[in-house]
Amino acid sequence: MTFIEVAHFLSGLYSFILILIGTPLNILCFYIFKCLVPNRSNPTIIVFAHLALIELLIPFTWNINYFIRELIWKYQKTISIKNLEQHSLFICKLISFGAYFSLECAAWLKTLATFARYVSLHHQWPLKNWLSKPIIIRRVIWSTIIFVGLINFPIWIVNGKRVLHNDQYNQTTVEIKCYQSRFFQFWEIAHLLLYNFIPFTLMILSNISIVRQVRESRSRTLKSKASVSKNPSRRSMSSGGGRLTKALILITIFFIIFTAPAAIFYIFFGKKVNQHRDLITMTLSNLATTSHVTSFIIYWLTSSDFRNAAMNILFCHSNVPRRQPTEEKQQEKPRSDKPLLTTELQLNDEQC
Repeated sequence: MTFIEVAHFLSGLYSFILILIGTPLNILCFYIFKCLVPNRSNPTIIVFAHLALIELLIPFTWNINYFIRELIWKYQKTISIKNLEQHSLFICKLISFGAYFSLECAAWLKTLATFARYVSLHHQWPLKNWLSKPIIIRRVIWSTIIFVGLINFPIWIVNGKRVLHNDQYNQTTVEIKCYQSRFFQFWEIAHLLLYNFIPFTLMILSNISIVRQVRESRSRTLKSKASVSKNPSRRSMSSGGGRLTKALILITIFFIIFTAPAAIFYIFFGKKVNQHRDLITMTLSNLATTSHVTSFIIYWLTSSDFRNAAMNILFCHSNVPRRQPTEEKQQEKPRSDKPLLTTELQLNDEQC
């Protein structure tokens, strides 16, 4: 086998690994965020639960095609078609729509999670009280999903066509042409904007604002020595906070690192590179899908509540009664006449 053949095989194998690992991990993420973590009413946590379902779909689009093409069909001489999209017109439309829709939807849900976190740190904003309601954030999530679906709906109409041609035995056969219409010359640019550049920009700006807001709040809290001396437990909450913010920052970093190479390739080299193009696009697509499979690792590293829930499931431990969430403890304690507004950011930031 040549180096290129080995690279094709390894890329197909990696696509299969992404499906094999990503499916149970995303299901586990959804179950934990939906049923087990103590702060399930947090808007960002609600977005994470829906995000896990969308990321569950991503490996079952282009990656499953790579797996079947490189590990199964390539070694069967009776198979004449090259890609799974060529099996039928419906499969062509389904895979192409599912790929573009799920990738763009995941990017915008990550953007929404970051924005919801940013809004939650501004207690004086009326938008904070509105967006903090679980029913409202769910409506926003589903509105985003439906909107992205409508944007990608033309794929069902435009993509794919049947072409008649004569084979080597002079028999008329039907071939499915996928991604061949002029529509995709425009849609590749639109996809880069919807999946890469606009979410990139919004997530980076929101994370910068979150970090700045948290630092300012901690600075004000450290200066308030009198309040700390009256309630020493606030010191530990401040030092242990920021886990949700860290998760969002890591999600943004991983998303940019794993998806930027594909964006750079299609912008600067997409029209110029013809040799081994299938291998390059397959590798870049696998790299982008990796960012949607590693979410479980990020949640595990940054959230003790998520980690404990995952360990209970993985090791079949009985569910130990969870410690009372911080906000419930604070509600039970008598509040002073003048609550410390400067520490509220830390209390919110302490959530998973």
